[in-house]
Amino acid sequence: MVITVVGHYVIPSKDFPMKITPAYKVLPLPRVQREAKKLLTREQLHAAIRLAKQLRHYPQIPDLSIERCGLGLELRIEHPAIGQQGWLRAIFWIHQESKTIYIVSLFWKKTNSISKADLILADDRIRKLRLQLGNQVSPWSTSE
Repeated sequence: MVITVVGHYVIPSKDFPMKITPAYKVLPLPRVQREAKKLLTREQLHAAIRLAKQLRHYPQIPDLSIERCGLGLELRIEHPAIGQQGWLRAIFWIHQESKTIYIVSLFWKKTNSISKADLILADDRIRKLRLQLGNQVSPWSTSE
């Protein structure tokens, strides 16, 4: 039985699975929820949600591909259940004070790179989210 302790996280081995308390909550913005329903089939949506839930254990998630992207981080969602119509990308931002990860953008890419327009859109949403949270306004109370 091998158990690895990293910081205050306990990473179990295959032989000794155990529940780990999530470090973060993961919440998609309302606009992203609407976009996901339009972009994805029901099966793709369920698979994407399962993969995005792994973000709760950030940064101890070696199975996910995460890279810096503007003001946020890019999650590359590549899984057989998602399908082959391109690369599904999610951009998220971490609010450390509330230990919450906000998914601010979700889109398909035909190429394996993020366009300048996608980056500008995600950065704009992150700036608005920071302003709302700084003013103690919930992202769900706006009509965006």
